[in-house]
Amino acid sequence: MYNNGATNMIKMVPIEQVKFNKDLYPRFEADNATINQYRQSIDKLPPILVTEDLTIIDGYHRFLAHKLEGHEKIEVEVFGGDNPKEILLEAIKRNNSFGRQLSTKEKRLNAVKLWKFGFNDVNEIASILSVDVRSARDYTEELRREDKEKRDEEILELYLECYSFEEIAKKLEVSMGTVHNAFKNGKLSKNEQPDDLQFYNVWNVAKLDSEQLKYPGQTPLEIVENIIYYFSDPPQKEPLKLSKVVDPMAGSGIVRHACRKLLRRYMLFDIRPLREDIPIEKNDILDGFPEKAKKTDLVYFDPPYYNLMSEYGISEFNKDYPSFLKSMEISLKNIIEILNPHGKVTLILKPMNEKMLEGEWLDLTFDCISIAKKEGYKLIKRISAPLSTQQFQAENVKCAKEKRAMLNTHRDVVILEVK
Repeated sequence: MYNNGATNMIKMVPIEQVKFNKDLYPRFEADNATINQYRQSIDKLPPILVTEDLTIIDGYHRFLAHKLEGHEKIEVEVFGGDNPKEILLEAIKRNNSFGRQLSTKEKRLNAVKLWKFGFNDVNEIASILSVDVRSARDYTEELRREDKEKRDEEILELYLECYSFEEIAKKLEVSMGTVHNAFKNGKLSKNEQPDDLQFYNVWNVAKLDSEQLKYPGQTPLEIVENIIYYFSDPPQKEPLKLSKVVDPMAGSGIVRHACRKLLRRYMLFDIRPLREDIPIEKNDILDGFPEKAKKTDLVYFDPPYYNLMSEYGISEFNKDYPSFLKSMEISLKNIIEILNPHGKVTLILKPMNEKMLEGEWLDLTFDCISIAKKEGYKLIKRISAPLSTQQFQAENVKCAKEKRAMLNTHRDVVILEVK
């Protein structure tokens, strides 16, 4: 049968089938005085409120009274819904309206539960718990602070990904004021340094970490951090300004890692994005850049060298050396279109023999600098960042000795600026 005019079913069920879940119940513990009082008037008690699977929503003291009286069945009102949020709300309302009132400690506990279930308006929480707004604010103070810190981190992360303030507000469903305050009150004044800051123009850095080794042609994080640290401006809070870095061949996304640490905005592109867990957009540098890449302060460009076909697959960059140089010419033309006045581009280059120990010596660095100068760049720095000797196997060293040849660890970091 159904109760008078209500949508909830009332029926008798075996008491042993009734369950209790403290996460959905608003009280800390049972009150013996209340249970004993209910035992004295057991036949006059209203049904307890339960979910469809007979979990108690309201009436735990009545349930215990029936159980202590040895009853095998109990009258229940079955709540017509299975949404945990609605069940918790109904449990709090019922327990706070009938019988023994919720204690201050229990109201504080339930304010926390309500907040975690998505009731993020302190006025609404105050109304549900029948407390004043000041109390509701006090109950949820720590949670509100944690949520604000988390939201501010999300806002900053999206801004670093080059979302506008308007796009951030829309994506996170917050006001523009909330977005502005995240930067106004945030910690943007810090100017962290690379873990291994280089003080000279020869950079000796550690070998690649295990995560980077999953991807071909990677450059150690320390080099990327030092490039961004030295050749882009540090964060400016008043007025807000963060340098923008573009990586047209993002690979493992190491530029993102460095930009997040040093607080630079970033855009990542790749002709074949290898990772789906970070924002790398598909794009071929030889076709240019999307409009949103404009107004860039620094382009980090680590091209595939012409003889690395096994790692990268055949492309215009590695088909042959003339094709590599032509691709660099096109790329530098396209890069200059997105750079700010006095914007910079970093080239990671490795002069090399056609083969490991023989063939014509190809000075990629000299040739690319010559191309860049013709395209309107000027050279502002050339840094040596030698490769680790650990890249060579014992047989490579043995072969070099037999041929009286030197193994090549040369790597250049070239910094160019728009004239």
